[in-house]
Amino acid sequence: MEHSYVIIDSNPDTVYAIQLAMENFNNFICIGISPSEQEGLDIILERNPSLVFLNIELEHSNSGITGYYMLDALQKYVDILPQFIALSTTAKYAIEGIRYSILDYIMTPIDKNVLRRTLFRFRKLTFNKPEDINDTLCLKSYGDYKFVNTNEVLFLKADNNTTDFVRVNGSTVSAFKTLKFFQDSLPEHFIRIHNSYIVNSHYISRIHFGKSQCTMEHSDVAVPFSKSYRENVEMIRDNFYKRSLVIA
Repeated sequence: MEHSYVIIDSNPDTVYAIQLAMENFNNFICIGISPSEQEGLDIILERNPSLVFLNIELEHSNSGITGYYMLDALQKYVDILPQFIALSTTAKYAIEGIRYSILDYIMTPIDKNVLRRTLFRFRKLTFNKPEDINDTLCLKSYGDYKFVNTNEVLFLKADNNTTDFVRVNGSTVSAFKTLKFFQDSLPEHFIRIHNSYIVNSHYISRIHFGKSQCTMEHSDVAVPFSKSYRENVEMIRDNFYKRSLVIA
């Protein structure tokens, strides 16, 4: 099972230390880095990470406001929050973190052994969830119930106010919801690459940046990606690149 994470910190040394430590965990993917809280909040809402590293002192050294307020802000928009790891140069805000039920509170500079133990705790939490929690979608329209196993979906395509699910066996199931609705509901390996397409990144077999296309396994369809979602495609590429034997 893969887990995505976001880093919100303006200190490049801390960001580098986290990324370096995370390289030892193959099932964690960085999907965003932000030096500011507002941009970080937007990244979380757009990409729905499983885990967030948050410097709670960011931009607040003289204001008396901690970065925990972001958790309050997120609750206005999402039902399930990602797990948060608070980062700080001092233990001053640790007790407040307990009130917000954060996963852990880590002092900087980062101790890789401390971070390792935290990640083991995180994986234990996620592994204890029901395995099929997001595997099946129920598409309901009046009295018609359609059940779609997300593991069998290659990509989603927008068609006005409906969405087509294109499956591995070549069949298509349509739902009377917008692509945006499913973007916020699907597992994290479903990634939007175009205004009209969300792909199951597990089935991507080729990315052609010259043609702005992704080729999917089990299909002759080349799914296009747009400039506005190029970062998402680059993230998919980088994830595959790290785990592949590269032959240039």
